[in-house]
Amino acid sequence: MTRQVESDDRLTTGRDALPLALSGMVGVGVLLGPAPAAAAAGAWAPLGLLVALLAAVCAASTTAYQGSAYRGPGSAYTCVRERMGLLPARVGASAHLAAQVAAVAAIARVIGEFFLPSASALVAGAVIVLVVLATTTGLRIRGAAAWLWVALVLAVIALVVAICFAIAPVGSTLAHLDPADSADSPVGIIGAGGVLFLAFTGFERLAAPADDTDRAPWASVQRGVRTALVVVVLLVGLVIAALVHQLGWERLALSPMPIRDVLTAAAAADLVPLVCVGAAVALLPVLLGALETARSTGLALVRDGELPRVLGRTGPFGTPYLLDLITGVTAVVVSQLVDPIALLSFAACALLLHYAFANAGARLLLSDGPTWPMRGACLGMGLSVVLAMSMPISAMLTTLGVVVVGPLLAGVVSRRWK
Repeated sequence: MTRQVESDDRLTTGRDALPLALSGMVGVGVLLGPAPAAAAAGAWAPLGLLVALLAAVCAASTTAYQGSAYRGPGSAYTCVRERMGLLPARVGASAHLAAQVAAVAAIARVIGEFFLPSASALVAGAVIVLVVLATTTGLRIRGAAAWLWVALVLAVIALVVAICFAIAPVGSTLAHLDPADSADSPVGIIGAGGVLFLAFTGFERLAAPADDTDRAPWASVQRGVRTALVVVVLLVGLVIAALVHQLGWERLALSPMPIRDVLTAAAAADLVPLVCVGAAVALLPVLLGALETARSTGLALVRDGELPRVLGRTGPFGTPYLLDLITGVTAVVVSQLVDPIALLSFAACALLLHYAFANAGARLLLSDGPTWPMRGACLGMGLSVVLAMSMPISAMLTTLGVVVVGPLLAGVVSRRWK
C-alpha cells in the first residue's frame, strides 16, 4: 500500500493503468458470479458471459469519454445532470451508491466465508470497519502493490483451475444440463449476463478516476481498459469451465461458495484453508476499490448539494471521513442481513440501471463527436436496461425502492441546505 500523496505525473507512462483497473475488477463477480449465472442459464451461461462483455465494453467506452469531459469525482453523474437533468442524475447516482454499498457488503461476506464460515457475518463487519479506517488514513493500493495483488489473485485462480482439471471428477457430480432441456434458455442467457456484468465493473477507476493522480493518458486508458476486459472474460470463462468440470451445472447452480465446494469435490480439502485465505486477501483491493468508487459519486453529490455538505469534510489525511464512515456503517448493516448471492444480484441490477443512465448521458455528450462511440452508448443503454430487467424480482424491487427513495431524500436535502 502507498499513501495518497503522490506526484501529479504518477501515471503519465501508463505503466500502472492495467493493475489499477484489474485490482478493482477481479473480485466476487469472478469467484462467486458463476453460481447464480449457472442457476439462471445452466449450460447457456457462457453465452451470458459474452452478453455481459458486450455491455461492459459499451459502459467502459462511455465512462472513459465522460471521465475525459468531466474531470473530478462522479463524472457519470455530472454528465447525466448536465445533459439530461436533475431527476435522471439523482436516480442514476442513487442506484450507483446503493450498488457500491451492496458490493462492499457482498465482498466482505465472501471474505468472511473464506476466513471463518461459522461467523462470516461478524468477520465481514470487522473487515469493512478495518478497510474504512484504512481509507480514511489515505492508504491506497497503487503501483507495485497493485501488481502484487493482481499476481496473487491470478495465482489463486490458477491453482483452483489446475486442481479442477488435474483431478478426475466423481461421476455423480457430472450432472450437466442439456441446453435443449431449458425452456427459458434465451431469458436465462440474459439473466446470466446480468449477474456476470458485475465481474467487469471496476474499470471506472482507470476510465474516470476521481483523483487526478490516477489519471492516465488517453491511449493508456484505452489500452488498459481493453486489456482488463479481455483478462476478466478469460478468467471468468476458465473459472466456469473448471467449476463445471468438477461440479456439473446443477451442483454449481446450488453452490453458495463454489470455490470452496469445488476443492472439496476434487478431493483437495487439505488445500481449502490455503486457497480461501489467498482468495480473501486478494479481495481486499476490490473492497477498497468499491469504497473509492462510492466516495467518488458521494463527493459529487455533496458538491452539488444533494447530500449534506458536512459529509464532504476532510480529516487530517485529506479524505472525507464522514462520507466513508456512513458508507461503511451502511455496508456493515447490510452485510449482516443479506446473503452474498442476493447482494450480488442487487448490486448488478442497480449498477446496470446506473449505466443505463450513464450511457444515455454519454449519447448526448457524443452526439456531435465520432459516430461509433455514440452508437456504442446507444447499444449500452439498451443492453443495460434489458439485463437489469432480467435480474431476480427481489433485486429489481429493491432497486426500484432505492431509485424512488434516493431522489426524494436528495430533494429534501437540497431544499434544507439550499
